Amino acid sequence: SRKIFFLKGGTPQRRETMNEAGDGSDSKKDSVPYQIRPPFKRMFKPNQVKTLIRQVLEEELKDKSYEPVGEANAKITRNVAQAVKKRLKELPMDRYKICVQVVIGENKGAGVRMGCRCFWDAQTDRLAKEEYSNDELWAVCIAFGVYLY
Repeated sequence: SRKIFFLKGGTPQRRETMNEAGDGSDSKKDSVPYQIRPPFKRMFKPNQVKTLIRQVLEEELKDKSYEPVGEANAKITRNVAQAVKKRLKELPMDRYKICVQVVIGENKGAGVRMGCRCFWDAQTDRLAKEEYSNDELWAVCIAFGVYLY
């Protein structure tokens, strides 16, 4: 049997665990009760996500124009963000919290700067950014993937 120590009330306690057979033998590999890092196949891959974002932006915005008044731009922004998030959830990225931000503006030649700050683990957390523009509007979509421990 394996001995695992737990802290309860500040004092270590010993607990013996049995394998599935219940005989205390170690017939299986030791398993880790939690994962600190995702396996490589299940990581947030920015290049793959950028391609997906580019496809969604082109599908959703190819024939759209900027509407300076009303809720049309807000609706387009929500639709793009929801489509990107839905497609990202189909990828094999377990235990990632996905956050998508979309900004749309009128294409009149003015410059725009965007920035963000956050605390995250540089080994597991990633982001992917893609830009799109046509004659009427420009859009920036950023997808954040934050690994949940």
